[in-house]
Amino acid sequence: MNEAVLVTGVTRGIGRAISDQLMREGYSVLGIDIDPGPSKSLAAFEQADLADPASARAALNRLAREFVITRLVNNVGSSFRENVKESTGATQRLLIRLNVASALLCTQAVLPAMRTARFGRIVNITSRAVHGRETRSAYSASKASLAALTKTWALELAQDGIAVNAVAPGMINTDLFRRNNPPDSPDVFRLQRAIPMGRVGEPDEVAGAVLFFLDQKTTYITGQTLFVCGGLSLGTYGGPALPDEWVPP
Repeated sequence: MNEAVLVTGVTRGIGRAISDQLMREGYSVLGIDIDPGPSKSLAAFEQADLADPASARAALNRLAREFVITRLVNNVGSSFRENVKESTGATQRLLIRLNVASALLCTQAVLPAMRTARFGRIVNITSRAVHGRETRSAYSASKASLAALTKTWALELAQDGIAVNAVAPGMINTDLFRRNNPPDSPDVFRLQRAIPMGRVGEPDEVAGAVLFFLDQKTTYITGQTLFVCGGLSLGTYGGPALPDEWVPP
């Protein structure tokens, strides 16, 4: 059987950048996504809704039968703008299924092969939003849950030779970011002006951090979160929220 890396949410954005970099480095890459159309260079691809446990398990079982999966990137996820006063709980339930529960299902699917090999690398994609973000109650809560699971799984799996770490992107130039962050929004303007490096990041910059954690030579790091955010996770993020009537310059 072929040893491989599984990347979820692989068709666009950060997931696509991760899979492309992995393939350039010679890894055999498997992908799962709800959308079709991934790179033809993937070793295998399953179209599945990872927020649906039945769909997710069927896809994962097919991949696990054909490949020895010793590296996993739990990248799939989504985000929605939602003020706390407008929340009904529906967005929270959806994002817990997609951003958190899917990572658990994928991890459970690959653990037998990792334990047999006495080697494994798991990278969870969390977010700078774990520090808090206006209009992101459901998203920040789900990503904070995934960050906590990273530490818990690291403790449980260290004796099996499996390292579990997280990469937390900040404001990254993806379709999802552009959809959820209109340039005339006061919270977006405030965060962008607070980035010490003075710019939004690119998906390839997140992918580079993920590849560091997946590398076989990265042997003595587990349970850690690396923020890829241009320094936005430092300090106070530009001060208090601007009023609703604020008009951008």
